[in-house]
Amino acid sequence: MRQDHNVLIAGAGPTGLAMAIECKRAGIPVRIIDKSEQPAQHSQALGVQARTLEQFERYGIADEAVAHGRKLYHGSLVSEQKKIFDFDFSRVPGRYSFALFLPQSETERLLIAHLQSLGGDVERGTELLSFRNDKDGVEAQLRHHSGVTQTFAARWLIGCDGAHSVVRRDLQVPFEGDTVGLDFFLGDLELAGPDVPGDELRVHSHHGNVVFIGRLDDKLHRVIVILHPGRETAPADRQPSLEDFQSAIDATGARITVRSSAWVTPFHINQRKAKQYRVDSVFLAGDASHIHSPVAGQGMNTGIQDAANLAWKIAAVADGAGVEVLDTYNEERGAVGETLLKVTSRGLSAGTSDNPIFEGLRNLIGPALSNMEGVKRAVAGFVSETAINYRGSSIAADYGGEGSLRAGDRVPNPDVEFSGGKQGRLLDPLKDGRALALAIGIEDVRKVRARVPRANVVELRCADAILGTEMESPTGAQAGEVPGYHAVSAEFPDSAAVSATAAARAFMPVGLLTPEITHLFGDENRVLVVRPDGYLGFRGCLDDLARLDDYARLTGLA
Repeated sequence: MRQDHNVLIAGAGPTGLAMAIECKRAGIPVRIIDKSEQPAQHSQALGVQARTLEQFERYGIADEAVAHGRKLYHGSLVSEQKKIFDFDFSRVPGRYSFALFLPQSETERLLIAHLQSLGGDVERGTELLSFRNDKDGVEAQLRHHSGVTQTFAARWLIGCDGAHSVVRRDLQVPFEGDTVGLDFFLGDLELAGPDVPGDELRVHSHHGNVVFIGRLDDKLHRVIVILHPGRETAPADRQPSLEDFQSAIDATGARITVRSSAWVTPFHINQRKAKQYRVDSVFLAGDASHIHSPVAGQGMNTGIQDAANLAWKIAAVADGAGVEVLDTYNEERGAVGETLLKVTSRGLSAGTSDNPIFEGLRNLIGPALSNMEGVKRAVAGFVSETAINYRGSSIAADYGGEGSLRAGDRVPNPDVEFSGGKQGRLLDPLKDGRALALAIGIEDVRKVRARVPRANVVELRCADAILGTEMESPTGAQAGEVPGYHAVSAEFPDSAAVSATAAARAFMPVGLLTPEITHLFGDENRVLVVRPDGYLGFRGCLDDLARLDDYARLTGLA
């Protein structure tokens, strides 16, 4: 019973909010607390990447996020006033071929509003003091802003409480890594001059010192300055002044004048990763489990993806899956965190190196590298987080066949036309928080449906196979009586918007196989399961139904 698997989330930043939303969508009781009395008004996090926007599609807030943000289509690295690396965000796959600048405070506002629409909210002024943890659950000691303490029992505790995590500290999980020996400060500034970037990211490098500039809105730019300590006067432990920013910009040769500031702050960077993400009934996510340099704007996005990965596995255990499926959270997201730290660390080192030999070599080969197709694809996939995959995961069940995707891959979301003329998108069923089974070119889809009763099932056929079955809404028909239609749960595809008193069955037309979908999966005798987080979990055919049974039991679909 999902009601028996209540979750306590410590920390209401973007990771904690996404975790609470995922739990609510899955029908898991959740309580989210934060010791602060109000959301942060300013934050370092800014970039919302394509993979996060794809997750926001499932929440129904992607369009609003894009409307409130600033699309950036281009990025470049300039060293000694020479462009040495150029990047076009149109290379990012999917519908979000841009980088979105959206302040974390605005991202949190959108997530809070969506959580409230699902019946949840953040308990502010409530602090996690300590907890007792074992394999059967957690007993937490909480303190409210009034000073009153409370003991609260939860089946699961998720620490989303940031770099100085109380949850990680009390678990005594090592936070391995080091502090970056550079000085950082940032500001949201009003700029003027011929070199002020428009809808692009601009990084200026000068003998190892770096100035990052990106437009926030029509008035302000986010400026991040990275200096080598001792060589320059850096505001490591004081509020930076406009003169500090101007001096750093002038040193790069950029023709930019700093006019005013809306917010400035110094900060330091650590590059660390928790040794493990799970201990019995407690998990770590977001900055509590990994922190790194701001290279490529990955931090907040990685935490939000942590939430998507973990929540469906907790729901699976509540539905009868073995608790060992929870170990794959550390297996999958721990590997992502490890790669993230390596890449961002190397990127920061390359951008801030003051070794003249390395600088000269970088500036010489950079232009050629940025024009290589393989490099463009790799950068696009890393920055957007669309290249992340779980192919090596112990729960990626791949039994071969046609199509370019493998179990563990991110599943794109192409348009689909259905036999009644209805338009939709392939992953629309994921909006209700459940997995999606695709039956492609299979005559009797009931064989698939019977094995994954907790998944939405969509049938896809080639045009010839469904020719002549288009028709209007089959009102009044019974399941299986309408050619070209198959009965599905009334919750599909509108998730929480559907009333519990709505009709018990609805009809969904058969989807038309397009060249894009065929390229992804093949066109005959294919059975696939897309996990609730949008990754392909199972790939096989009708001959693999026994293996599908095993996968369904493993992931709580049966």
